[in-house]
Amino acid sequence: MIEIKFKIFNSYIEDDDDLKGEYGYFQLCVDDKTYGEYRDDIELDILSMNIYDWFSNFVQAFILLKNNSVVYISDVETSEVWIKMITDEENIQISEVYADKPEGSYSVETDINLDEKNKIWEKTVKVQDFQKELVLKGKQYLSELKKLNSRTNEYIQKLETQLKEIK
Repeated sequence: MIEIKFKIFNSYIEDDDDLKGEYGYFQLCVDDKTYGEYRDDIELDILSMNIYDWFSNFVQAFILLKNNSVVYISDVETSEVWIKMITDEENIQISEVYADKPEGSYSVETDINLDEKNKIWEKTVKVQDFQKELVLKGKQYLSELKKLNSRTNEYIQKLETQLKEIK
């Protein structure tokens, strides 16, 4: 079972933001393992993440998995956490790993040699289930962004284009 949870922090929204609704909770749940934070009851700024970046990075990783067997997503908030995704076309193995981030590395990598120090967890999901959840929650997030921003916002248009590519 895979689930993506997110919650926009309204307290973070300011009139001059390039993208209103960018920050809040984002959590990836795979069976009994999770990465990220999500709470219904309270908005804790210290646990806030860039929701937009996580959606964009997961969509980009999914696209890259079509031609690459391994993709890494860097948690840009930390110095050594990566989400590693390995596919065999039917399944995606998702794991949280610790490895130093090489200087100049990007938020999504395919051709990188990481010295994995520690694997926190590892779970396998069907490619189809991951795709369905990513598209569903991505569209929900886009819907919320459209309520807060102009429809011509470049970030919204970029995420829309990315999501269309994986439908």
